Amino acid sequence: MSKDRSSNFELLRLLCIFGILMMHTFGGIDTSVSFFNTEIHVLVNSIFNMGVTCFILLSGYFGIRFDFKKLIRLDLMIIFFTIFGTIAVGNLGIKALIKSCIPVISRYYWFISCYFFLCFLTPFLNQIPEKLSKENFEKLLAVLLLLFSVIPTFGFFEIMQDGGKGLVHMVMIYLLGRYLALYHNRSHNTGRLFLGLFLSIGFIFLADSSLTFVRGKLYTTFCRDCSIFIIFGSVMVLLLFRELNFHSRFINRAAGNVLAVYVLDGTVQTFLLKWIDFKPYAGSWFLVFLAIGYALAIMIIACLLNEVRKATIGRLEPWIVNVVNAVVMWGVNAVRGVVRRLLTLSLIHISEPTRHLRISY
Repeated sequence: MSKDRSSNFELLRLLCIFGILMMHTFGGIDTSVSFFNTEIHVLVNSIFNMGVTCFILLSGYFGIRFDFKKLIRLDLMIIFFTIFGTIAVGNLGIKALIKSCIPVISRYYWFISCYFFLCFLTPFLNQIPEKLSKENFEKLLAVLLLLFSVIPTFGFFEIMQDGGKGLVHMVMIYLLGRYLALYHNRSHNTGRLFLGLFLSIGFIFLADSSLTFVRGKLYTTFCRDCSIFIIFGSVMVLLLFRELNFHSRFINRAAGNVLAVYVLDGTVQTFLLKWIDFKPYAGSWFLVFLAIGYALAIMIIACLLNEVRKATIGRLEPWIVNVVNAVVMWGVNAVRGVVRRLLTLSLIHISEPTRHLRISY
């Protein structure tokens, strides 16, 4: 992690992964036994489901510069912990082991797979704000938000059928982040930003809480990733954290582990749940505090595991990255050469018959 990275944004990344862990924690608890904890569950989703959108907004705000070696290094970490987790939990089936060896392609983690594919698209996506005028860029964003956010939010049906957990949503949010970086880089009134965030969370909570109460089961209709209120609230959060300005080496170091925390979440939970049982506390008023401690424990354990990996086998990564990069580049060039030859031969075969054509009247 670069020492020059702004710690305000790194802190936001840490809070986002914490929020994601909180949602995963509550997702494994039957809060329906308590009206109070059901409402807390709805509130947790209303606030923390902005985490993924904030991650992509940050990527768009700073812009992703395609770096294949960096992606290889990231993939090595993901593969290592995925295989580690698969073996550690005793899932030794052939299919599971194969999927754990290719987690990006097999969509083992939807977010990571979509993020990798987004990185491959960014050399082209980054040209959109450069080629389009501000007015046309705004029109493009308006169309994307209408089709993939506003209609799914209020129409109760989706074009993509993924709740915003897909590549189309990521591309849209990435472009929104680029727009904010280019055209909203001035300081904003924090009071108005807080008000906008509060209204967004308030509407999500009241709407989903009402649906949950009426239908008798937990509803997350308005806190889906594609919800326009989640997107609006995420923009408010990003702009609020932009108003902060401080530097902390500890926060920057810790934030460098957020992706490892995401990957290790399931594995760490599998082991912690052998000693921790939330069921007896599902109706307790202090359940939320237990969940906070649990999520923090997962973060700390995952960060420590990744730091150990960096200090040990992680030292081999530069060499492995160079080897993999060389092999892939050789393969790409070989395929490119074969394709060119095939195209050339095809053109020759197509053009040869035309030499003997005679036009008769």
